[in-house]
Amino acid sequence: MKRFLFVLTVLVIAACAGTSPPIYYLQLSAGDEELPQSDDPVIYLDAIAVPDYMLRDELLVRDSAYSIRYLSSHRWAEPIDLGIQRVLATRLESVTGSRQVISFPDVPRKPTDWNLRVVVRHFEAAGNEVQLSAEGRLERAEATQGASAVISFEDRALLASDDAEVIAARMSELLWRFTDELAAAIKE
Repeated sequence: MKRFLFVLTVLVIAACAGTSPPIYYLQLSAGDEELPQSDDPVIYLDAIAVPDYMLRDELLVRDSAYSIRYLSSHRWAEPIDLGIQRVLATRLESVTGSRQVISFPDVPRKPTDWNLRVVVRHFEAAGNEVQLSAEGRLERAEATQGASAVISFEDRALLASDDAEVIAARMSELLWRFTDELAAAIKE
């Protein structure tokens, strides 16, 4: 009887192991940008706010205004809010020419010139495109005089296919465009 249970257990484990689809991990890319040479301006990038439904490992695909689906075989290699933060920080360094983009939870070692808060309203594949709707709130730091700026961003990128790697690449490109608008407001 013990032998039968042992063989049965091994067969069940083997059957379960053989039916699992492979899992592919995706990451947003900041591209191949040159390292900046200056320490100015100093920018503090706060935590990125995203809707709760985006805080999953799986890649999100919107089927309709009322329906979303998570692709369990395609997962983010890092939490999506941290991936967005990493890409924005890296791109901001490159576009503004500053090595001083400090991301939450790090604490700036010297006074900042700008504080940036980003809220992502949606960032997902829908049909044959990827959509990003976000807002960046730039505030001048206390040490300097100046006004605040709110940059509202909505853009889409067409998808050549529904391949998850293509989706991640187009999502990255939308973040680059958003970063360009943020950097333009900083440079003004």
